[in-house]
Order: sequence, then C-alpha cells, then structure tokens
Amino acid sequence: MKKGNKVLFLIILVLFLFVSSVSVLAKTRSIYVGDLIELKVTSKDISIEDLRDKFKDFDVVDIKEDDDSFIITIRSFEPGEKTVLIGDKEIKIDIKSTLEEIKRDGIFEGDLNPLSSGAYVEWKYVLIILLGVFLITGLISLWRYIKDKRKAAITPYERFICQTKNMSPEEEVYPVKLTGSFKEYIEAICSCRIRGKTSSEIMDEINGMPVLKPVLEDLERWFSECDVYKFSGIAATIKDKQELLGKLIEIAGKIEDIKRENHVSH
Repeated sequence: MKKGNKVLFLIILVLFLFVSSVSVLAKTRSIYVGDLIELKVTSKDISIEDLRDKFKDFDVVDIKEDDDSFIITIRSFEPGEKTVLIGDKEIKIDIKSTLEEIKRDGIFEGDLNPLSSGAYVEWKYVLIILLGVFLITGLISLWRYIKDKRKAAITPYERFICQTKNMSPEEEVYPVKLTGSFKEYIEAICSCRIRGKTSSEIMDEINGMPVLKPVLEDLERWFSECDVYKFSGIAATIKDKQELLGKLIEIAGKIEDIKRENHVSH
C-alpha cells in the first residue's frame, strides 16, 4: 500500500471511530423524571400537530421550526421506557426514577435548562471532509504522476549532465558521487547492472558492449585515476575534481555520438 493510501485509510478510520464514539455517548445518556429533553426531528411529511400526537405520552413544552426540521422539547413525570415511531425511525426514551439513582448530600436543585439528547453529527459535514481528503490525495497522486513523467521524458545523458551540475567540487566525496552518477548513465543506455562493482569488474562487464567499445581505453584510464583519489588517501584538489568531471563529460559525449551514428546507420 502506498503512503498516500495509508494516510487516507487512517483518516477514514479516525472519522469512523469518532462517529462510533458519538453514538455510544448518545446511547448511554441517562434521562430522569422531569428532565427537559430536546430532540431535532427532520421530516418533510410531518407537521406540528403530528408531532404533538406522536409525543402525546409526554408533556410537550415547546416546538420550534428550524429550516426543514423541528426542535421539540418534552419531559415526562412517569418513569419507564417509552417508544415513539416517526416514519421508519423508532425513538426509545428510558425515563429513570428521580432520586433513586442520584446520590446527593444537600438539597436537590432542579435544572430548568433543556437536556440535550446527546451529540448530533451532521453527516453532510462528514461527507465534505471525506471529499476533501479524496481531493487532496488525488492532487498528490497527480503531482507524483506528472513528476515521474517529466523525469522519464529526459534522456539518460541529460539526467547525467543535470546531476553533475548539482554536485559541488568542494565535497570530499565528489569523486564517489561522480562515479555513481556515471554508473547510472551506463546502466540506462546499456541495460546492465554495474552499481556496487569495482572498476575492474565494471570493465569486464562492459567490455563486450558495442556502443562502449571505442571509449573503453578512455574509461579504464578515468576509473584508474578516480580510484586513486577514492582509495589511496590522496586528497583531490578542486582543480583535480574539475578535470575528472571534464574528462567524464567528454567520454559521455563520445558515447552519445556513437549512439547517434549507430541509429542513423540502422
């Protein structure tokens, strides 16, 4: 699974757990005799009179219209579970006995503020968030696709020249980086694997490749000179490094000329 897909999966999982936790909190809400209960009812086929009839077993304190919904405030002075059917939705309200389950040391003081029915999640906001997540991951995937296409559009030689321009001769590992970049170039044009091999192993590997045959001696001299700076402990000056680069670019240029000649002859 790609990194972008993992991030999307984790975000959806967090949203799912959040909604689940909200549902659990709503289910465990305790309601006592005399508590004000505020419910939001959304339905196109119900009127205020229908609501009063549905909640006839309760004391209907107030009903307010809210866009396409109704906010109804009710209470009951009789303990027990009551069921209200609205459309295909069944609402169960369990009214608990007033003081039996509440431990108080002082005088009981009632709360006249409406009691919320629990946390309410607007699904349209959840869908908007998910849409935003999909849009962001889609843009990231598109950016990566365009980046890969651009990278594939340049030739191995152009990539090699670009890499060498981004290298600083002041770096101590400059000869190592230069060799690594050239190995990538050779691998790309000859469909071989030479990274991780020594100079002598590389020469054995490329010895029979027609496109490299005219420059084999130049390559062998270049690898030998570069190995001196990499393994003998002799520090290469900036001038030495620039000379190494110049010789390598010259060799790569000869290889490109050979490729073009071979292409024309075919």
